[in-house]
Amino acid sequence: MKKLTAMITAALLLTMSACSGNSTQIPGEPTVSESETTKTEPAPTDENGDILIRIATDDLVWLPPELETAIEEFNEMDNGYHVKPVIYSLGSDDSGGLQTADMRLQMDILQGKNVDIVMDYSFSEMSRYDILSEKGAFVDLYTFLDGELGISRSELNSHILELHENDGKLYQMPLYFNVDTMCGDAEYVGTTENWTLNELMAHWEKMPEGTFFCNNSTKWPVYWAIVRGNLGAFVDYENGTCSFDSPEFVKLLEFCNSFPDTKVKVQPDWDTIHFLNWCSFSGFDEFHKAADDTTVFVGYPSGNGKGSFIDTLWKRYSICATAHPAVQEGAWEFLSYMLNADVQIKNCISYDSESYQENPHLDEDGFPINQTAFERIAQGMIAHAGESRVLSFSGREKDVGYLTQEEYERLLKLIDSLNRMNSPVDKTANTIIENEVEAYFAGERTAEEVAKSIQGRMEIMISERS
Repeated sequence: MKKLTAMITAALLLTMSACSGNSTQIPGEPTVSESETTKTEPAPTDENGDILIRIATDDLVWLPPELETAIEEFNEMDNGYHVKPVIYSLGSDDSGGLQTADMRLQMDILQGKNVDIVMDYSFSEMSRYDILSEKGAFVDLYTFLDGELGISRSELNSHILELHENDGKLYQMPLYFNVDTMCGDAEYVGTTENWTLNELMAHWEKMPEGTFFCNNSTKWPVYWAIVRGNLGAFVDYENGTCSFDSPEFVKLLEFCNSFPDTKVKVQPDWDTIHFLNWCSFSGFDEFHKAADDTTVFVGYPSGNGKGSFIDTLWKRYSICATAHPAVQEGAWEFLSYMLNADVQIKNCISYDSESYQENPHLDEDGFPINQTAFERIAQGMIAHAGESRVLSFSGREKDVGYLTQEEYERLLKLIDSLNRMNSPVDKTANTIIENEVEAYFAGERTAEEVAKSIQGRMEIMISERS
């Protein structure tokens, strides 16, 4: 795989040299020099003379509410900066429009044109963002966190930051995070957390007939439950490698294939026993509702028994290394604003918030990375512990109560135990993988043959996107 890393580096250099002569100037945008921006050149400004900070997005219509609000509020501060979204795509088509937009964005990042802040979902294929991060296309944000401008390192969750490090540097800033795992009732899964695949198989063999593995017990639903959601475990963008030909992946495929293959999906009822449930906790209330005394977090089956992970996909921001230094400072002030405790609290859900009062079933968007915001939201919920709270689920009412101090401490322990973050596996990669898996499920090829084919195709894809 050493050759693959060399190929990625060479591809980046080729992209940079191939793009050095031409650029697509976005109408209404200030002209930026073809060469790398230096401190002696003036920073780009808008019509009012404010330093312009351009943030890449795929569609103004689908800006995350917290980002849209932050842009409006930040621009109203009259602080000498103006944040402006730059659209790189407006939907997909059959002519490769999204890929074209992705390539144009990648070129602009490398050349220092038209964009200064990049979100991971600025790309239709998010793996491009991770590959660029690993190759130094973005600023090491620790230089700002340890400086005097904006928010400081001590104000943020250090464990989450460490999971995003690359050789001690921080090229990505997550605003919020989820916890992804698999869970089950102790009666059926025992009390050991974070299973290996062998432990999962041993417990499954003891389940009574008619039990649903997760939401079904046929090949594809089992694959979707324990493999698709954890494909990031087999991709390493930091080293430009993947491991789909590993014994672990082969064994997972063989386990999925041991289930029947039927086109008729049996729907569970309230009395159906579920062996496992997929748990993605994006807030305190979700954790509280799932983490009763009998719930065990067994994680995705893995070779090392550490299958749970932190997920920050769709919530990561970076500052382009080629942006003008004055623009980088403004971009950091904008990110610092979004990381501010009061702003993060406003964008999250607490029991006393207006959004929760209007809709108690409202989905949470993630745990805030700001430590003060995290603790204040949790303590505001714990203050209601012991009180009754009745919610309706599919016509059935249940008293779900409120987050307790014990649950909060269990959540902290779970977060601290997670040692990896999710890696994006894009739609194109998913199609590659599942086409191969389909051949295996159909009996056309062996698990080893399919795993080897996936490995080869994914290596090429990772190389081409670099």
